[in-house]
Amino acid sequence: MAILFVQHWDIMENKEKEYEEFILKTHIPAVEKTGLRVVGGYYVVVGAGPRIAAVSTIEDLLEFQKAVTSKEHSELLDKLFPLIRNYSNKLYTSYGPIEVERYEIQFATWKFNQYFDIIPGMADEYKEFVKDEFIPEMEKIDIKITNIWKVAIGSGPFILVEGSSPGLQDIARAVDTDEYRGLMRRLKSKYVMNYQSRIMASTRRVEMPYFIKSLTGGLQIERNYR
Repeated sequence: MAILFVQHWDIMENKEKEYEEFILKTHIPAVEKTGLRVVGGYYVVVGAGPRIAAVSTIEDLLEFQKAVTSKEHSELLDKLFPLIRNYSNKLYTSYGPIEVERYEIQFATWKFNQYFDIIPGMADEYKEFVKDEFIPEMEKIDIKITNIWKVAIGSGPFILVEGSSPGLQDIARAVDTDEYRGLMRRLKSKYVMNYQSRIMASTRRVEMPYFIKSLTGGLQIERNYR
């Protein structure tokens, strides 16, 4: 079962340089040592903050509990907190209908993420709509639905629809179509409430260390590839 751990924060003013060095040289390798796999680093281009999203994954809830209660994780947060503000986190599990057993890093990808709550009493109808209409029509306008997640630990909105696209222009074209507008009208009027969306760009801090690691067998990085 795929599990997604998303941490959000803003960078403290006048701490940008220290933050960059810490993330590249300390944070990513330290997270991996806890047992979590780092699979993404994003910043919000359009939508509500906090601006930074650090995404990691694991396949087992007990292993996740062990990771976030470890001494290494606690010490990592102690070092991170002086550099950031507005910290929050959420734990997501797959909600279907897409089957994701192991979540992997996605290279050169922009995210169009949609967040909402299902209207009480409409869960079954929502699931049918998502499977039969929402996912196929989003993919027709070139936004691939990577997965649909539900918050297991954390505050709402409780559903995350994770969309992926090659670039910002692709997302802009998609949301400016009649097909998208019609789909959103049906979604919001019949099935969901508390709707929000964010467009997010990769920081590439995760992608490049992963690529280097695959070549060298080690996680060593000296440059900022943002």
